[in-house]
Amino acid sequence: MLGDHLCYKRRRVCMARPRKRENQGLPQNLLCRKRQRKNGKIVTYYYYVMIDKKEKALGTDKHLAVLETAKLNCDRVLMKSEVATFLTVAIRYENEVLPMKAEGTQRTNKTNIKRLLEFFGNPPAPLDDIEPYHIKQYLDWRKHQTASANNEVALFHHIWMKAREWGYTKYSCPSEGIQRYKVKFRDIYVEDHIFEMLRESADPILRDLLDVAYLTGQRPVDIVNLQPSQIIDGVWQVRQQKTKNKVSIAIVGKLKEILDRRMAENKPYLFCNKYGNRLKPIILTHWFIKLRAKAAKKHPEFSDELLAVQFRDIRAKAGTDKFLSSDTESAQKQLGHTNAQMTRRYIRRNKIVQPTKL
Repeated sequence: MLGDHLCYKRRRVCMARPRKRENQGLPQNLLCRKRQRKNGKIVTYYYYVMIDKKEKALGTDKHLAVLETAKLNCDRVLMKSEVATFLTVAIRYENEVLPMKAEGTQRTNKTNIKRLLEFFGNPPAPLDDIEPYHIKQYLDWRKHQTASANNEVALFHHIWMKAREWGYTKYSCPSEGIQRYKVKFRDIYVEDHIFEMLRESADPILRDLLDVAYLTGQRPVDIVNLQPSQIIDGVWQVRQQKTKNKVSIAIVGKLKEILDRRMAENKPYLFCNKYGNRLKPIILTHWFIKLRAKAAKKHPEFSDELLAVQFRDIRAKAGTDKFLSSDTESAQKQLGHTNAQMTRRYIRRNKIVQPTKL
């Protein structure tokens, strides 16, 4: 795709500056600096200059520093012997970086990489020939799915930064400074009567999942990962999978009634599938889609509202209701956000304002 637009350009080669006297005689890309310690002793430290101009400390042993420099220079020559393409880096990113991410993030990133490769990988585009206007062309190409386009460009940036780290390029990411699409955040608020219609149409386990989601305001993935060991002295100690933030939720009232009943089943997870294994988020999504259809059929006059609800909207309802009954700080603590700005995105109703004067 990019081959239709991309003109490969040659970079100008500039003459290198003469090396400083103390670095003369050292291998290419190796330099030294002398430092005086507190005891007055002068010590020489060695550094390797990476392709992105950052320095890698190699210690004070000149012999070992020279050996390591030879190895790094060899790796650099091998890397430069072939033109680094976005395809090359994307494959390495998928093999080395993606496995470190959450399961859901991996699925999303793989889809995004597939889209990016349709444009930058057919034919494979050399990294150093990708320029800012190509990113703009990509956004134009994906104009019918603006939210996805923004996410794909964000992933492109992360892949590029990894490419710099791995030594494939020394140039700044071409996506920097490119205006992305303005996307309207989801603003559906699940009204109480819609929530009750979903509850009454759900089977017992799904009804408990709905209630726990609303009472705690946690993400679906953290709810299905709930284990008895996370409940300590009447408190659910949540370590959110997405952000790694910690939230402590008091188990009282209706929440205690539900969790006590689930724990009485003596299973490794409080919410399991029919085989007794941990319930995966994707299965919960499928259950909820069926539940929506069932509730919409039962209440056809509210079918549009019911079919528009996603399970994640219950988290937003919990945050909104907490805000309406208390304040933004309380909602922020419940949702586990690090800043109030993120919490405000989840608040989908404003408090009622009284007239200036009655």
